[in-house]
Formats: sequence, C-alpha cells, structure tokens
Amino acid sequence: MEWTDMMHYQQQMQKIMRALLPIHKSALTVSECELLAHLYLRPEENTPVLLGKNSGMKKEAVSRCLKALYEKNCIRKQKQTKDERSYQLFLTETGLEELRKGYESILQPFYDLWRSSGEDFEAFMHYADKLAAHIEKGQRNTDDEIL
Repeated sequence: MEWTDMMHYQQQMQKIMRALLPIHKSALTVSECELLAHLYLRPEENTPVLLGKNSGMKKEAVSRCLKALYEKNCIRKQKQTKDERSYQLFLTETGLEELRKGYESILQPFYDLWRSSGEDFEAFMHYADKLAAHIEKGQRNTDDEIL
C-alpha cells in the first residue's frame, strides 16, 4: 500500500474519531467513564492492575483516573486481606449515576452515526472489534517477549 493511501486512511479515521467525540461535557472524562464501565461490567476484575490490563491504559493514566474517581466519590477502595499493598475497587451510588450520565453523553454520537449509516456502522464496528483483537494479541505477545 502506498504511503499516500495510508495517509488518506489515517485522515479518514481522524474524521470519524472527531465525529464520535462527546457533544456535551460530562463531570467525568472519557477515560474515567471507561474505568467505571469496566468496574460495572466486570466487578470481579476490580484491581488497578486488572483495570489497566483490560482497558489498555498505561499505569500512570489508570492511577490518575482512579485518584480523580475517588475524589469525586465515584469509587471506594477496600484493602485486600491477602496483600495489604493491594486493594479492590467498587462503584459507589454516585459512581453509577455519573457513569449513566457520562455514557449518555459519550454514546450519543455513536447512536447518531448508527442511525444515519445503519449497516455500514455495524460493519465498521465488526471490523473495529477484529482490529482491536489484533492489537490485544500483539500486546500480549510483546508482554511475553524477553529483550
């Protein structure tokens, strides 16, 4: 593939990503909503390490988001009995409410694009899932490598 073709695709992806940005501001950032959603959807995977691994976010970003979520009373921490250095995270009622509000704002552009493009949007998301799986597989292989 020519570099000019690749550049065109990169620009098209940027256009799509800008169109999917939230329209209304939320009390939470997109990353904070993402971590709350992980806690909501997979409550058994509720440690900072697992959140980082499952979200693909860097440790520093996860730490900043968790600090902000704790300060906003969206999560509570509970020390683990086996390892006092580690802790589990749980959603609070405030966290559930903020997650709902945040996702209404974040998902609205996705629903708007889906309504306007229908099957094309669903096909795009199908391939986005496949590409994300390739990325995750590549990250797992990289994690296992010894340099």
